[in-house]
Amino acid sequence: MKSEYNIALIGDLKGCIEATLEVLAKRDFPIGKIFPLQNEAQDDEEETQTVMFSGKPVDVIDINGFDWEKVDIAFFLTDIETTNEYANAAAEHCVVIDNSGAFLEDESVPLVQVDVNEENLASFTQTNKIAIPSSEAAQLALSVVQLHQEVGLVRINVSSYQSVSIAGKVGVTTLAGETARLLNAKEVKPETFPQQTAFNIFPQVGEFNDEGITFGELRLVNEMRRLLNDPSIIVSSTQVVVPLFYGCAQSVHLQTHYPVDMDEVAQSLHHSEGVTLSKTVCDYPNMISDVVSNTDVHVGRLRKDLCDESGINMWVCADNYHFGVATTVIKVAEKLITSYL
Repeated sequence: MKSEYNIALIGDLKGCIEATLEVLAKRDFPIGKIFPLQNEAQDDEEETQTVMFSGKPVDVIDINGFDWEKVDIAFFLTDIETTNEYANAAAEHCVVIDNSGAFLEDESVPLVQVDVNEENLASFTQTNKIAIPSSEAAQLALSVVQLHQEVGLVRINVSSYQSVSIAGKVGVTTLAGETARLLNAKEVKPETFPQQTAFNIFPQVGEFNDEGITFGELRLVNEMRRLLNDPSIIVSSTQVVVPLFYGCAQSVHLQTHYPVDMDEVAQSLHHSEGVTLSKTVCDYPNMISDVVSNTDVHVGRLRKDLCDESGINMWVCADNYHFGVATTVIKVAEKLITSYL
């Protein structure tokens, strides 16, 4: 194990990169140098740019022509197209940890979440690449893995209520701009999303396939089966955009193999690393004061299903940046450097 590691980060500077740098500093990750990367040819910002790390500005570098030998680990917190364009070159010189979903069907790239299936990390040496789950799958997996190991889950039904930051900084500015226009009696024309985001909700995150299912919904189903190491588990997903800047909330219905006492379920959640359970069955987290900028997964409204003896309902919330991206990728990197680098 080295004393310091050089890290490259590729993604939305004012979203996931900013959150990841903040969490890196809070967790005292052994950083040597930081290399924030962007494709300057595609960047439509007026001027470039620096990002802040530990109170100091760090220059943003053009990813084209970047020398990957300078870094030990590259965080690809970006879209599938960018990962496909640059990850292979990066993996020749450093370990790639990818959040895009580009390797969803590539069994040679392990899908890893610490506190869920970290034992799969060892196989990264096949490709020098590691995939981490979507933020929606990450918060769901962490909240159910202990129960699945102790009792076994037959089915998971989940509706994910996602904030506009699912689209990055442009999603946040879109909601702010539309809200201002509507409050000033001005017309709104949807551009970033398929519908107006202000004062509206709609069940579409990304494009539909021929069966009316989005990539994000398919990704969550695939990732939950891999994370829980159970290809037979039934997972049903609906993803909804809501007029919230940050965070993701999920209405979750679980079906276990046999009826379980709710005190058992509560105990399994209490023993789950990184999960905060509300104190009573009537309690639930506040998205603004409890969830946003927090790195824990919050569970509330834990209760028995009235129509199914083996059914459990709960409300699961997390910050999609600080937990879903930053904490998830950094915990994998921490495990990587302590056990393999």
